[in-house]
Amino acid sequence: MYRCMVIDDEALARERIAQYISRSPLCDVVAEASSYQSAKQLILEQQPDICFLDIQIIGGSGVELAKELHNSVSCHWVFTTAHSEYALTAFELEATDYLLKPFEDSRLAQVIAKIHRKHQSIVPVHKTRRQLPVRSVGSVKFIDTQDIIWVKGSANYVELYCEGKMHLHRETLSALEQTLDPNQFIRVHRSAIVNIDYVHSLNSELGRFSLLQLDNGDEVKIGQSYKAQLLSALGVDAE
Repeated sequence: MYRCMVIDDEALARERIAQYISRSPLCDVVAEASSYQSAKQLILEQQPDICFLDIQIIGGSGVELAKELHNSVSCHWVFTTAHSEYALTAFELEATDYLLKPFEDSRLAQVIAKIHRKHQSIVPVHKTRRQLPVRSVGSVKFIDTQDIIWVKGSANYVELYCEGKMHLHRETLSALEQTLDPNQFIRVHRSAIVNIDYVHSLNSELGRFSLLQLDNGDEVKIGQSYKAQLLSALGVDAE
């Protein structure tokens, strides 16, 4: 099922698109927004598969929003607007489609079918996040995943260890693991994931590798069932 977001400064326009999408067995509406800033925050938080995006929104331009987030999210941009003059700019951003208002429901159906055909014709790839939205009192901070040294799981939360700071993020370790780059982040224990770019050394106990020393000085225990994958990622011969 495709996670969809609808961005339009007109409530009736948002409602119409959202209602149609909700009736599709292929789609689910995960968020709606009317302004530039709220849309930006929700896109980064929700990481939608499809964004139905108006050109003129409160506080900015849908085109500028797509430009800003082009390298932060991987989604289909579908512009919905009454202004035909932005079509060239939209397609320069590799937009999936450009719907000129007023449009029929059949055009929405065509877009969804087009996206579905495209997904069926390609080999699925691991969708990775470049940023994580971490909530704190009164704000949301976006953490670049490249800056995460390691992650510790704790029930429905994870502790994100960066240089000199720990951030608490509401997500299970297993769910987060599915969205991190598997070439960079390796599960080393049932409660820990490490960024191999920050591995300083492998330490042993009783002649067997059992601890990772990281660049920030932290030590992370290596689980026996995860050891082979870790050693392979680090280019170290198996024990």
